[in-house]
Amino acid sequence: MAEFEYFPQHIRKKIVEHISQDEKIKMCFIAGSSLAFNKDFVVITSKRVLVVDERTMGSLGKLYVNIKEDVLIEDIESIEIYRSPMNRLIGQASMGLKVDRYKYLINNGNAGEIKKAIQLISEIRQSLIQTKG
Repeated sequence: MAEFEYFPQHIRKKIVEHISQDEKIKMCFIAGSSLAFNKDFVVITSKRVLVVDERTMGSLGKLYVNIKEDVLIEDIESIEIYRSPMNRLIGQASMGLKVDRYKYLINNGNAGEIKKAIQLISEIRQSLIQTKG
């Protein structure tokens, strides 16, 4: 599991700007790490799941931070885990967060971290449902 303090400065800044003051960061990890794609920085707070990556702006080569996913935990209907044979071989998994008719995917994370993230999201979801009801 990654520590938020060790994420790149510009990634941390964007995340802190995006979350509210009363949100607490519960878990961080890096996913999407393959040869063809950039890394995804996944942050689970007390209210949401954020997936952030770095992109290059055209031919200028200027890096900017992109918020790929911002999913409120209370809106998540179900969570699925996917493991292809290649994922099993290298100890990775993918996670799908279903909201309404859309599924947000977090690909190629460490299988253990994905399982911990699913458990944490489920616990937060339960506590949010109990406080509403």
